[in-house]
Amino acid sequence: MGECGLCHKSGEEVSLLGANHKELGSILICRDCWKELYQTNSMVAGSSCGGKCSTCCR
Repeated sequence: MGECGLCHKSGEEVSLLGANHKELGSILICRDCWKELYQTNSMVAGSSCGGKCSTCCR
């Protein structure tokens, strides 16, 4: 079980996604924070790993 790198939500109901934040770098965040970062254009464009990093579940 992990914890969101931004809002610190944790628990069994929280799924974490990888994001490359423009200021914080690579972090795991919850879906709500991911949506917020996407809407405010706070993620680095084209930075998804495509399932190759150890934090991805692919």
